[in-house]
Amino acid sequence: MNRAIGEWLATSRQKLNDGTLTSADLDRLEGLATSQRQLVLYLYSKSTNMRSAVASWMLYDATQPQEPTLPSQAAPYDSVLAAVADCWRIVQFPDAKLYSYDDVDNNYLGFEFILEKMI
Repeated sequence: MNRAIGEWLATSRQKLNDGTLTSADLDRLEGLATSQRQLVLYLYSKSTNMRSAVASWMLYDATQPQEPTLPSQAAPYDSVLAAVADCWRIVQFPDAKLYSYDDVDNNYLGFEFILEKMI
C-alpha cells in the first residue's frame, strides 16, 4: 500500500471515531490515490538468471533532476528477484542474443533488466 494512503487511513480512522471526518478528507484520499508516479530501476545482472548477483544499477525518478542518481554505492537489491519481491515490476528482460562480447571479460553488463515501481 502507498505510504501516504496508509497514513491517511490511520488519521481518518481517528477522525471517524471523533466524528470529525469531512468530505475534504475524502477529497484528499482521492488525490492520494490518483497521484502516482513511476520510478525506473535499471539492474545490470551477471547473467539472465533473476537470482544472479547485481553488477551495477541506476535509478531514475522523474521528480528529481534529470540525471540518473546513485543514492548510495551499494545496490538496493542483491538480485533482480529480490527487487521483484519488493513490488518492482519487470518491464524488460535482457536478450542475451543481442550481445556479443567474445573478446571482452565484462559481458555481465549486457544483462540489463529494466524495472518499474509506481509510488
